[in-house]
Amino acid sequence: MRQPNSKVNDAELAAKWLDFAKRLLPIGMHIFGGSSIKVTEKGAADIRIVGLLLLARTLSNLKAAIALTEGSQIVEAKVIARCCFENWYWIGALVKEGDKFRTSMVQHEMKHKRMRAQTIFSTTSGFKGVGGDELRQWMRDNKQYEDSPTLDPKTVCDRAENESYMFYQHLSWDAHPSLEALNRYYDPPNADGAPGIDVSPVVQDADVVEMLDLMCLAVIGVFLCVAELLAQDNAPTAIIAAEYKALTEWTGQSLRQAGITVTESR
Repeated sequence: MRQPNSKVNDAELAAKWLDFAKRLLPIGMHIFGGSSIKVTEKGAADIRIVGLLLLARTLSNLKAAIALTEGSQIVEAKVIARCCFENWYWIGALVKEGDKFRTSMVQHEMKHKRMRAQTIFSTTSGFKGVGGDELRQWMRDNKQYEDSPTLDPKTVCDRAENESYMFYQHLSWDAHPSLEALNRYYDPPNADGAPGIDVSPVVQDADVVEMLDLMCLAVIGVFLCVAELLAQDNAPTAIIAAEYKALTEWTGQSLRQAGITVTESR
């Protein structure tokens, strides 16, 4: 790695962060390889298995965000990066609360299944026939979930005692068609006054650096939480976490040297 006082441009920083993100993939796979858990009478309800499922989802999200970044789809990469933060919150809550949080996950799931069933009845003229009768019986059998609380990222973040929700909010900004998000696709009008609409706007390297920095934070958070849940000594994650910290500090110093204001948040 360069020394902190070396001057670099945004393209070099983006390339460095992309390489770092890719190197997280084998670290995550190492956690699977180091797991010795066996399926018990709990089956998939075992919170350790739920943790490994969240790890698998995280690695899938990471691969997708990398592919989107390399395809210059930064907005879509940000949307996927949010999933990594959600995974971090969910696995963190499992670490903090154990089976209590898994029960909350079940209640949330069943509540939303009932809501979807109610939507079917309200939009299909009652959904008559055998299928409708079976669905009504299912709703009666699971009526206890009618008033169950639901989970949302902010609530789960708080339960996990995680302080990164501001980053999730930041990545969420482009996930919705706000005027600022839409402005990415707008170009000044031509000589005739026709507006310019760019369906493939140029991606700024600084955007890539910021997105990858935040996403890698969440991915490493997932790795650490899963290792804790499995009571696993995961030295490779500790090493990559230290490298992440150094890379973040180096990035901040490089940007300040370029005259860009940086908020130290990690």
